[in-house]
Amino acid sequence: MNAQQPIATTVLNAVPILPSLNFVETRNFYVENLGFEEVGLDCLDYLVVRRGGMELHFWLSDDPLQCQNSSVFFRATAPGEIYRDFCERGIEAICPTDTQGGDVRFHVRDPHGNLLMFSGMGPTAVAH
Repeated sequence: MNAQQPIATTVLNAVPILPSLNFVETRNFYVENLGFEEVGLDCLDYLVVRRGGMELHFWLSDDPLQCQNSSVFFRATAPGEIYRDFCERGIEAICPTDTQGGDVRFHVRDPHGNLLMFSGMGPTAVAH
């Protein structure tokens, strides 16, 4: 028989690993501007920040194009609250878009060019 093994379909968490050109600048932007907390700097070539259910890992790169071509898509139950919090923090790099159903969709670029996209959990929350 060719019985197939079941594939685990439950993913508990996926954590993006983004490039950083400078850990001090990356840490300062995410902690001081976006309200993340530094979870750790492992050795000299790895940084971890977290805010609620959002966790980002960074590796040290010397290629700006890697940062400019990297992104992460966050689905949130209330993206509008995150948007308002970022606005109150003075984040200017936000571009809001109303999607069908009144869901707020927006993005932020970090100082090195990594793109953070945010949207709701509904059927219109498709990264593209």
